[in-house]
Amino acid sequence: MDEPTPRRSAEQPDHNNDREVQRKTRTIPSRHPTSSVLERPSAPPRLIPAVAASIAEMETQQKTAHDHPELQAAIADPVEAQSTGPVVQSPEATATRAAEAEAEDTRQEENFALAAISTIKLPKAMPPVPETVPAVEPVRSQGATTVFPRRQAVLFIALLCILVFNATNLGFTQFIGPQGWSYVLAGPSSSNNNVLDKIKQQLHATPTAETTATRGTQITPQQYINLIVQNMTLDQKIGQMMLVQFVGPEYSYDISTMISQYDIGAVLLFTANNNIISKPQLTGLIQQMQKNSAVPLIVAIDQEGGLVDRLAKLDGPRPSETTIGATNDPSRAREEGAQDAQDLASYGFNLNLAPVIDVNSVYNPQLYMRTYGNNPALVTRMASAYLQGLQQSGKVLGALKHFPGLGDVSTDPHLGLPRLTRPLDQLDAIDWAPYRTLIAQGNVHAVLVTHEIVQAVDPTTISSLSYKVVTGILRDRLGFQGVIITDSLTMEGISAYYTEAQAAVMAIQAGDDLLMGAATPSDVAAMVEGIKQAVNNGQISQQRIDDSVRRILMLKYQMGLLPLPTS
Repeated sequence: MDEPTPRRSAEQPDHNNDREVQRKTRTIPSRHPTSSVLERPSAPPRLIPAVAASIAEMETQQKTAHDHPELQAAIADPVEAQSTGPVVQSPEATATRAAEAEAEDTRQEENFALAAISTIKLPKAMPPVPETVPAVEPVRSQGATTVFPRRQAVLFIALLCILVFNATNLGFTQFIGPQGWSYVLAGPSSSNNNVLDKIKQQLHATPTAETTATRGTQITPQQYINLIVQNMTLDQKIGQMMLVQFVGPEYSYDISTMISQYDIGAVLLFTANNNIISKPQLTGLIQQMQKNSAVPLIVAIDQEGGLVDRLAKLDGPRPSETTIGATNDPSRAREEGAQDAQDLASYGFNLNLAPVIDVNSVYNPQLYMRTYGNNPALVTRMASAYLQGLQQSGKVLGALKHFPGLGDVSTDPHLGLPRLTRPLDQLDAIDWAPYRTLIAQGNVHAVLVTHEIVQAVDPTTISSLSYKVVTGILRDRLGFQGVIITDSLTMEGISAYYTEAQAAVMAIQAGDDLLMGAATPSDVAAMVEGIKQAVNNGQISQQRIDDSVRRILMLKYQMGLLPLPTS
């Protein structure tokens, strides 16, 4: 849109008038939009000394020429006057000279007026002219060369060597990736202090109120975990509650940022995310993640066998749960669990999101060939045996799924929101029977909660976000005190109703510990910020956050990730 043409001020002269009117009312537009037109001042302005002296000299010469026409030529050209001597002019020539002098006088007045106006100092117009002109550096010729001092040259060469060395180790993708050269030169920057190193220093320092109880005796796991929690910031605590994923086979900018800046507690690797390419690549990736994490990471995978076999290209195919269940042989399940643990531990995995203990009652394409059977007792026996084999080495732990049960629904929570309509007594006798038995055996460390509506328990809230389901049933009714993991909060069963930040807050309020779903640093940032706001406004207590972090750290201790320090 064009700017509107400014209206003419009543004080501005009409440029079609004669020259004399313009000379008497010449104006200068203001540089300030709110100021009026500046007219020529009636009193002569104060000029700078050099200009004032020049003007005075010119006025004296003009007055002399006007009073003595015979001297005008000498004033106009003193050199010529000295060489030729005085000239006697006729009266006509003298009159002509007088007329020309009067016209010249008029032009000089106009020039003086313009010079006077130009020297008026407008407010905030131009900075004052310095009395001395700064020296100008000489311009180098194009052929000139710059010579580095020897010390600068050595430093430059060393910097270049570091750049080439790190780029070679990290690979071409990292070198040109979005993380920038600072990452290539120095690696990822960490925003946190290493809390574990800080605790070790405390334990060997002068006794304090926090460490007095632990000195002189072997520190217990619970005491060690309490010290870790006490030395964590709120951001670090919330970071421990994040179970993230990322795309790509290398230690990329995304996962580096989530580890070093957000202190995430767990990572989930997928073949679909191109995380698993080869044995050396996978081992190196997990080692790099653990190396850069201040607190050791839970590194998870869902290695079930059959259709959900993430390591098939690396270690060959594994049988499905349905195939194993059909044998009705718990020893076969135990062997498969031990084999999975051996394979997973060789790469650095420490958590397997298996076994599936849904009791299959209706056809559900999501669960095809993924369950041990349709009998609660069979599912319980086979799952118990598999867990024994998986966890006997202490390097890899399992997680039961999908609580509160997908065996009697036909909708995939990846694509929609299932509705479980079984009455409470059938839920207790069928879907929750394997959980009750396995939890009572004391061999369950983690449970994954899925997204569905359980009509008999909470008909208005999604199960993973429902306090009645997570705390009321799983914690209180079934007695589970380990780590509760949400299914991905990016599934359609959640994302159709809530943002990731909203879902994260509701999941913690429900009683969940590890929140799955974030895939980029911005996802983590959104979830962390939402949780912090909920803490600040009283929706979530600090104690509630601490309880989850303690359970997560205890799980890491059980995996062998947190050896007890000596005091």
